[in-house]
Amino acid sequence: MMAVGQNIIEIRDLRVRFPIFGGLFLGKVAEVKAVDGISFDLVQGETLGMVGESGCGKTTVGRAIINILRATAPDVIVEGQVNLKTDEGSVDLANMKKRTIRPYRAQIQMIFQDPFASLNPRLTVMRIVEEPLLIHTDMTKAERVERVGWLLDKVGLNPEQAQRYPHEFSGGQRQRIGIARALATNPKVIIADEPVSALDVSIQAQVINLLQDLQDELNLTYLFIAHDISVVEHIAQRIVVMYLGDLVEIGTSDQIYHDPKHPYSAALLSAVPLPDPKSIDKRERIILMGDIPSPLAKPSGCSFRTRCPIAKDSCAVEIPPFRDYGDGRKVACPWV
Repeated sequence: MMAVGQNIIEIRDLRVRFPIFGGLFLGKVAEVKAVDGISFDLVQGETLGMVGESGCGKTTVGRAIINILRATAPDVIVEGQVNLKTDEGSVDLANMKKRTIRPYRAQIQMIFQDPFASLNPRLTVMRIVEEPLLIHTDMTKAERVERVGWLLDKVGLNPEQAQRYPHEFSGGQRQRIGIARALATNPKVIIADEPVSALDVSIQAQVINLLQDLQDELNLTYLFIAHDISVVEHIAQRIVVMYLGDLVEIGTSDQIYHDPKHPYSAALLSAVPLPDPKSIDKRERIILMGDIPSPLAKPSGCSFRTRCPIAKDSCAVEIPPFRDYGDGRKVACPWV
């Protein structure tokens, strides 16, 4: 049993590239650098938020950690290490094949962004939530039925609804079904990939409160991926900020939300709408110039330099290393 405060997952120099094929002989002509050498730790019992603009590589990181990218993109190139700490020792999920990783899938599960697309419309809720139990446990039919009923009740659904199909539920209810499925095997870690972005604001609050209650009760560890930094600030203890496949800042929620150091973190925060219109002048609005560069042709050196208001000539030479402030905050910029 791991103690709270210990690293449960350690990501080291993770890189994900998607080759592009073309030409007369369908050869490799380019590659998309979706994730470009990132490293961070996930601590037992915490919620680590991951934020950034759409297309920055957040979802790819989550899918690389759980090692499901090759199922949808067989040509993907995944390098680096994703070390999961288990009772038997550390295992590298990133370099495991389908057969060898199966015993560890029960320990790390994923909640997907679209609660309708991630649920098989031909299966009942009973069959959807029961499927991980069929794969990873030796439960009898009666035990699985009891477990599914317990899970549905735990996420705020009526166990009698187990024989219905996904289309008979609202968006928030479908996401609760996805959460129940993720909890089926008693995982240690859950990757939540923008679990509330497709829901109404009132339903978002319900789902976030549910996730927090489940974390307290079941001692879960979350990697919470989102583009809305205000949502992440509410649920996460620490936040990592991504831009174009790179990590640019790591810190506590309070540090990132109230005192961002990296220019991109500050710009991302300035875009968050304030509930009180009278206080809008209290936060400086930062307008980034230019478009996000293509991951097919990332800028040399710092990937943010083409839009950075404080960029210098040296920023084009090499990728800036993290500057450690000693209080848990790390910033990939030498000028702040």
